[in-house]
Amino acid sequence: MKFDPQALKRAPMFAALSDRERYDILSAASLRHLARDERAFSEGAPANDFFLSLSGHVKLSRASWHRGSIILRIVHPGEPFGLARGAQGKQYGASAIALRDCTLAVWPIEIWSGFIKDMPSLATGLIQVIEHRLAVSQDQLVEIATLDVPRRIAHGVLRLIDQVGQQEDNGVKIDFPITRRDIAELTGTTLHSASRVLTQWERLGIIGGGRRTLVVRNVPALVSLATPRVGQPGSPMNG
Repeated sequence: MKFDPQALKRAPMFAALSDRERYDILSAASLRHLARDERAFSEGAPANDFFLSLSGHVKLSRASWHRGSIILRIVHPGEPFGLARGAQGKQYGASAIALRDCTLAVWPIEIWSGFIKDMPSLATGLIQVIEHRLAVSQDQLVEIATLDVPRRIAHGVLRLIDQVGQQEDNGVKIDFPITRRDIAELTGTTLHSASRVLTQWERLGIIGGGRRTLVVRNVPALVSLATPRVGQPGSPMNG
C-alpha cells in the first residue's frame, strides 16, 4: 500500500531521519483501518506490532485495580504507540481503542527493533518521545495527588485544548469524540464526580456540547478553575 512520505516527516520522532531512512521504514509498514470503538490490541496481548497513528485518535486504556479503567493517554495523528511492558517486552501494557475511524501504520516488532538498531537518529527520536510522555505522566500524577476533582478535570480539558482544540464560533471544540466517562478516566475520578462537575460547568456557560462532543465556551474561566487559590488544596502556599 502507498503511504504519504510526509506522514513520517511531520512526526517529530522521524524528523532527523534521511529521506532514504524514512522510505525504508515506510516500505516495511502496512496499513490498518479501525472503526470507532475497534481495538488495535488489548492489554496483556502479545506485543507483536508497533503502530503510528496516521489519522484519527486512539485512547490507551488500562484496567484499574478495583473496577473500571483509566485512560493513560490519547494518541494523536503523527504519534507512535504500542511499546510493550515487562522486562522481556512480551505484552501490551494497555488496550488501544479507536475514538473515531482511524488509519494506522503498523510494523512487526522484529522489523522495528532492527530499525532502532540500524538508525541511531530513530533511537534518539524514540527516547525523546518517551521523555515527553514521562514528563506529561508526572504532571498528571502531581495533579491527582494534589488537586481536587474540579481542578483535575480543568487541567485535563485544558491539556486537550492545547493538543487538539479547534476554534469555532461558539468556543474551542475538542477535535475528537469524547464522553464524560472518558474525561473521568483521563483525570482519575469517577463517572459520577466528573458528570457532576461538567453539568455545573454547563449551567455556568463554561462548556457545552453533546453526548460525545465537548466545546469550551469560556477558556479564561476554565483557566481560573484550574488555578488553586492560596489556602485551598493544591495551592503551593498550602505545603
